[in-house]
Amino acid sequence: MPFIDVKLFDHRVTEESVPKMIEALTNALHESSGAAKEHIQVVVQGVSPTHWGQGGKPSG
Repeated sequence: MPFIDVKLFDHRVTEESVPKMIEALTNALHESSGAAKEHIQVVVQGVSPTHWGQGGKPSG
């Protein structure tokens, strides 16, 4: 079963954005891999910018 794990800054994870992301990511993986949509799982998680780092430094 294909599994997509998405982590974004928490301000991007909203009641409006999550269903759109799940649908778009599911469709993209289905179209590119041929995996059945009903087998694709997507998890969208919000992370505080203070808990995210890039280049060895915190983002927030």
